[in-house]
Amino acid sequence: MRIPTNKVGDILNYFRNELALKYEAEEIEILAQYCFEDFSGIRKADIVLHPEKTVSESELLKYSFAVKDLKRGRPIQYILGKAWFMGETFDVNESVLIPRPETEELTQKVIDEILMHPETISVIDIGTGSGCIPIMIKKKRPRAHVYAVDVSTDALQTAKQNAEQHNVNVNFIHADFLNRETWKQLPSVSIIVSNPPYVKQSESSTMLDRVLDHEPHTALFVPDDDALIFYKVIAEFAKEKLKPGGKVFVEINEALGLETCIVFQKAGFQDVVLENDLSGRARLVRASRLHEEH
Repeated sequence: MRIPTNKVGDILNYFRNELALKYEAEEIEILAQYCFEDFSGIRKADIVLHPEKTVSESELLKYSFAVKDLKRGRPIQYILGKAWFMGETFDVNESVLIPRPETEELTQKVIDEILMHPETISVIDIGTGSGCIPIMIKKKRPRAHVYAVDVSTDALQTAKQNAEQHNVNVNFIHADFLNRETWKQLPSVSIIVSNPPYVKQSESSTMLDRVLDHEPHTALFVPDDDALIFYKVIAEFAKEKLKPGGKVFVEINEALGLETCIVFQKAGFQDVVLENDLSGRARLVRASRLHEEH
């Protein structure tokens, strides 16, 4: 079925009819609004007030392709090539995860922590993806020295583009963090932050198709028999590279909160705290290195 005309009202009805089997009615309205805004600069009020308004033929094609992509479950952020994080826009594509609200909370905690230090603070983000975490830290705390590491060259390219667009200086480093030999090229820091892969392979059956089929699996999944691999390595890295008094902030699998805390406790960290996100789910762990180990 084709969009009958290039009128806004007909395009909106096309979205409703074609996507009704895959999305809730309210979600369809939001998806259409995103497309109207991005493709034609048409705001929500104008969709309602001016359904007779028309778009160009080239724009009409974009709506048609968008609906086709949405029907096969491609996330709207990848269709538009951008996502929203802490009130800012970031370029995204299939080489990076789409930023989540709980990651905003993780980032804000780091920003708040830096405010408590009068001295210049150094921060490293492990598994940076789109670069949204280190870029927002640098934007909000310009005096901080901010580093970010990722194994994916494609992800780093996207992150660098985002840093340029936001006009901030983040030191991006290409490295396989799980390979300890690469730690030589990474700095000693006061804060380590990470939203590492933490979804167990067995949990994939409960995930939405649009996540499974489109977002990068290397940034999502860990093996069932070593689900805490990244936290173990982050804890070891922190023992080597985290300055005395430094802190670690990590996003976690809510089903493995206690186990993640134990990883850091066993590694000798103090004040290991499991925190809930705004929706009440245990999604964050922070840990402190209070003094030199002898």
